[in-house]
Amino acid sequence: MTPIKYLTATAQTAVFRAEEPLNLPIYKGSTFRGALGHAFKQVSCALRREQCDSCLVRQRCAYSVCFETPVPEGTEIMRRYPSAPHPFVLEPPRDEKQRYEPGEELAVHLWLVGSAGDYLPYFIYAFDEMGKRGLGRDRGKAVLTRVATGPDAVCLYTEETQSISGKSECWNAATIEARVEDLRGKPMRIHFETPMRVKSENRLSEHCAMPILAPALVRRLHTLAYFFCGAPWHKDIGPLLDAARTVTTREENVQWMDWTRYSARQDTTMQLGGFIGETLYGPVPEPLLSYFCWGEALHLGKGSAFGLGKYRIHAA
Repeated sequence: MTPIKYLTATAQTAVFRAEEPLNLPIYKGSTFRGALGHAFKQVSCALRREQCDSCLVRQRCAYSVCFETPVPEGTEIMRRYPSAPHPFVLEPPRDEKQRYEPGEELAVHLWLVGSAGDYLPYFIYAFDEMGKRGLGRDRGKAVLTRVATGPDAVCLYTEETQSISGKSECWNAATIEARVEDLRGKPMRIHFETPMRVKSENRLSEHCAMPILAPALVRRLHTLAYFFCGAPWHKDIGPLLDAARTVTTREENVQWMDWTRYSARQDTTMQLGGFIGETLYGPVPEPLLSYFCWGEALHLGKGSAFGLGKYRIHAA
């Protein structure tokens, strides 16, 4: 069984109500990711150490696993890397609204991959805490009103109950197969909704030909499946890359979008630009199509924890 068959992910939406005016940037990924990280460490770190890499419990600590993500001992892959891919994807509010008045709501979507789903209570606790600490330039306070899941927005948590009940919507191989059925054998249009940062020949690509996107997506999903879903490591991705080279690009309409964020941990400003827009491809071979359907949920390229690399697929 290929690694992608092992993949699972849960989907949650956290809804906040502004208690004070919130002044947020147009792209809110960095704001929410930074606030969530600080709050998560506060609610989960047992030893209050400054650096996770020297902590004795880093392999089991909720904060370390989700936000620092150390490479496990005895791993077959990434032994020389300082960290593995983070097991969550954060999708901030997509609108360009910058000011929220008291009483207005805003929503953040959260995907947790495989075993990271066990940490949902920590995420909910951290969401609640980050609202109390304040969001945006002026640290406006917000209340976590509910956390919901699934197309019917079934509540897992509410501010009234202050408790978690029920199960999150879970994506698995069967979920993806249903999505593949809608796209099988048809031209495929991809809308790149947030900056896409994928490398080609050791530099960020400004183009989105299938042979550029597919290697990054396959490796990302195989790595997530290996570290968080119990999948065996699959070395031979040659057939998938060969399949990608058969896919024609019929239309390409993308443009570069620069995005800047400040990293408090590194005390530096970072440029995180990537391309956005849309591209029309010819039919994608079925084995590879499953990967692109998973990528709708788990994103593609660098910066997925900030909501970068988000795309949507439509049959053309």
